[in-house]
Amino acid sequence: MRPIGFFAISITIFVCANACGLWIRRRWSGGVGRESGSLKTLESAVLALLGLLLGFTFSMAVSRYDTRKALEIEEANDIGTLWLRTSLLSDNGRVAEQALITRYVHARLEFFASGRSQERFVKSAEDTARLQQQMWDVAMQESNLRRDPESALFVSVLNDSIDVTEKRRAALENRIPAPAWVMLLGMGAIGCLLVALSFQGKTKGLQIMLPLILASTLTLIYDIDSPRSGLIRVQQQSMERLAQSVGVR
Repeated sequence: MRPIGFFAISITIFVCANACGLWIRRRWSGGVGRESGSLKTLESAVLALLGLLLGFTFSMAVSRYDTRKALEIEEANDIGTLWLRTSLLSDNGRVAEQALITRYVHARLEFFASGRSQERFVKSAEDTARLQQQMWDVAMQESNLRRDPESALFVSVLNDSIDVTEKRRAALENRIPAPAWVMLLGMGAIGCLLVALSFQGKTKGLQIMLPLILASTLTLIYDIDSPRSGLIRVQQQSMERLAQSVGVR
């Protein structure tokens, strides 16, 4: 789901809960007035708990965003080191590996630029796996021919650059679980209902304020946690600088 769709769903839920609270207050104004003290206590407790959950969820989303960014830098560094260590190989091995690395960097950029396109995402993942195997085959040929520390160093950093791709994919798939979103939407709806029950003003703009703030806050968290469909994404500056240095067009 795109963040704009999530915002539409959340604002609808909160506005409906708010309207329900206002309707209950008008329908049973006497009973609501008698229980105003208890409602205030319950409202404060629910909003405090909601604030705690929002802070915790925001922290989870930002932590995942930071992890994705750190892994992007790590992968760029690994591939950059791999490119430099091709100088340790024989002439044939160096030419073959550099040609493969150039294509590999392009495939990695495409993998994280695919957005919501599942076709591009799958194709770039397949290209990544195929190029990794080809680079490994060339490295094994070099290692079998020479069996010296230089070829071992190249194999080591190649292994690191392959391992980090799975780390990045796992980080891409590591999202805030759906039950957490259901809990937040439910708590937000209850909070809007309780606030509406004790609301004293007549201005409609004030009545919509809490649903709008809650929906906007949740959408911001959802956007940060949506690496492929959100507006706030991990930028690929390190990988793009690497692409320029290895001659990717």
